[in-house]
Amino acid sequence: MSEKSIISLLQAVNAPIIAYKKKDFFFVNDSATNALQSIPIKYFHSFIAGLELNELFFPFVTKKYWNDKKGNIVEFELNISRYEHGESYLLISFKEISRTETQNITVEKSDLIRKKLGLFEVFINQIKEGVLVFDPDGKLVYKNVASEKLFKIFDADLKKIAIWEIFKYFQNSIVWKDMLQKTDKKKDFRFTEKVKSKYLLIEFQKRSFEGDNYYLLICNDITEKLKDKIALEEKDFQIDYFQKHFPVAMFQFHVLKNKVHYFHYVSNSFKELFGFNILTHYKSWLTRLKIHPEDISSFLEATQQSILYNEKFKFTGRMLLKDNTVKWFEASAIPVFHNNKIVFNGIVWDISQQKIADFEIKKRREFNDSVLSNLPADIAVFDKNHNYLFINPNGISDPELRQWMIGKNDFDYCATRGFDNSMAIRREEFFQEAKRSGKQVEWVDEVSKNNRTYYILRRFYPFYVEGEFAYMIGYGIDISDIKNLQNILSKTEKQNNLIMQSSMEGIVIIDENCSISFWNTQAEKIFGWTMNEVTGKNLPNLILSEDNGCFEISDFFKKIELSGQSKTTLDLLAIDRNKRKFPIELTMISVDDLDYKSKYFVFIRDISSRKEKELQIQHQNEILKRQNTELEQFNYIASHDLQEPLLTIIGYSDLLLEEFSNDLNEEGKLFLDFIHNSANRMRFLISGLLEYNRINKNSDTQWLDLNNTLSDVIDDLSVNIKESNALVHYESLPVIECYPIFIRLLFQNLISNALKFRKENTGAEVHIQAKEHKDSWQFSVTDNGIGIEEKYFNQIFQIFRRLHTSEEYSGFGIGLAHCKKIVDIHNGKIWIESKVNEGTTFYFTISKKLKNDN
Repeated sequence: MSEKSIISLLQAVNAPIIAYKKKDFFFVNDSATNALQSIPIKYFHSFIAGLELNELFFPFVTKKYWNDKKGNIVEFELNISRYEHGESYLLISFKEISRTETQNITVEKSDLIRKKLGLFEVFINQIKEGVLVFDPDGKLVYKNVASEKLFKIFDADLKKIAIWEIFKYFQNSIVWKDMLQKTDKKKDFRFTEKVKSKYLLIEFQKRSFEGDNYYLLICNDITEKLKDKIALEEKDFQIDYFQKHFPVAMFQFHVLKNKVHYFHYVSNSFKELFGFNILTHYKSWLTRLKIHPEDISSFLEATQQSILYNEKFKFTGRMLLKDNTVKWFEASAIPVFHNNKIVFNGIVWDISQQKIADFEIKKRREFNDSVLSNLPADIAVFDKNHNYLFINPNGISDPELRQWMIGKNDFDYCATRGFDNSMAIRREEFFQEAKRSGKQVEWVDEVSKNNRTYYILRRFYPFYVEGEFAYMIGYGIDISDIKNLQNILSKTEKQNNLIMQSSMEGIVIIDENCSISFWNTQAEKIFGWTMNEVTGKNLPNLILSEDNGCFEISDFFKKIELSGQSKTTLDLLAIDRNKRKFPIELTMISVDDLDYKSKYFVFIRDISSRKEKELQIQHQNEILKRQNTELEQFNYIASHDLQEPLLTIIGYSDLLLEEFSNDLNEEGKLFLDFIHNSANRMRFLISGLLEYNRINKNSDTQWLDLNNTLSDVIDDLSVNIKESNALVHYESLPVIECYPIFIRLLFQNLISNALKFRKENTGAEVHIQAKEHKDSWQFSVTDNGIGIEEKYFNQIFQIFRRLHTSEEYSGFGIGLAHCKKIVDIHNGKIWIESKVNEGTTFYFTISKKLKNDN
């Protein structure tokens, strides 16, 4: 039905009707227009505005009063009904019930007041404020419903209760009268009053009616407001305390309709946290808020999302400070609409330490997960009801099944795998036992798989948090190998005993007090006592001779402990059953295994034959020392006594050739030449032999840069190099520890050898290289000379060994013998690779550990 139809319908009603759409005036028909001459329509507007429609039941009927222009009291009845048709309409019909002329009837003024107020009674009774009216004597003449509830007063109390009986503010009639005199100048004032548990704000108003004064008191309940004020003060204190003692800052961010946004407020604690201020009412705030470049896009996205959809803002990221350090922060804000703008009220706090802690926790968690996942054992965590919370891959390798098992138990596992429940029942019993006792429970599962029996050691360990059972840790490890090993050890125990008994060494087991608990067959053979005879006796007192001096076995124990070694060996003098004294080697090994009651294994060997050999070696060494002394004497003789006649022969042969050359025929001259050359050759051979003997380790080693050494050698050989039209190349050479004089001689001999044995009409080329090994340096000297046949590879290093005649190549066969001895004293090796007419390479090594090797 349209609004026009509704108006037509209301116009046709033969009764005064005023219509409202919700509470807005809608229509008044002609009958009502005629009736409204005595009652203004604005009265009805005020009446409708004061109604709480949700609290009324329709149709609603009430009586009202109105004073017309002549002062007559008009009583009329209102009938209010609701009509729903798309919109909610209120329809008011009214009719006059009575009219009282005031000039003909004497009415109590208090009753007139009640009737006067009665016109607004529905409104007054629906407001939450208490309304009281008192006459000049302080007597109560009117009250509304709210005041009844506040003060517990009723209609019967009217004209009986005085104002000072209700409000302590007025105390008594005297104070009341005094207060009235003061109100002549000031009609309205306020005061507060506590009534039971409520706080009231009283508005005192003086009003005149029918020539008399009346006093209106409007009572406002301000209890909640006071609580809110206290709560607000408490909240302010909390916020202030929060900002002072916690790393947070508060802010307010405004977003206007024109998309302009800025910080309206930022607390001072922001600078304390981040070292700089954010300007308020500053549109370019983002340039001041230095978000980390890697976080800026996500920050802007979160900001735009919150603004666009009016939703909570939350962001975690990094901020760059002035010193280029980085701080982690978290911000959170809630939007509200206020004065046509969105206001985000939020906080921001420093979470750098939390991030560091989270990172450490994450690392520890990842480490723990990695450890648990990679342990060669079944690891599981259960809740209080034996349901799985965690299973590592070693427990269940299938990831889908492993994930499916979370929140389930062993009965579910047996069901899905088609197994009987015996395993689940057994585990449940162990679970409950560990939970009840609070102690670890362990057992061994025997599993048959692929025709093989496996043994799994399992444990349940209850885990408590603050004294309350929280989790159960399950652990399982395959001990099949251990089981098998135990069986093997059991089987081999007799074999071990047999080995100890058949050992060629005497084996004795003693404790810390040297008491013997084991004595093998060989010990019986060495000393003559049987196992039964020595068990429990003190070993050193039994077998050691008094010739060992003040030696004490306790000192031996201390030596083992102080050295930190489990094994120590000594040579001692022993005595057997027949009082025969003989040398022994005694080795004592400490045993750390707590399963052994005895602490030391003692191995004894009769070293009589070895000692005899040592005496023989000592005798031979003495002979060698004498021979070395004689050799030194020979060297002296060779260098002085043998050289003297040779020099005489050489001198006189030269003199004969010079003085008597004319008297000698050619044959005589030839003979003298032979004598001269042989004497010289003999002299050089003796010199070479002396030099060979001088090559030894008598001098100290030094660090030598071979690059400088090679440079000096090439300078010394420059004449030979030039005559041979030779080229000598060497790469970067190391600095080594060596005997410098001999190393220089070594390179000089090898290079000279290469120059001497070059091919005719071909310039010599010599290449020198070095290569590092773990314990030594390897060098090579390569030439393009005449080469050497393989059958001579070993002979060429012998002293005085020559492969060519003196007519073909000069020399005495000493140079390479020198080279080998020089390499020997450097604890190295020398060898050769060569092909005839192609060239030769000499290889040799120099040890890096000359001091240790020596």
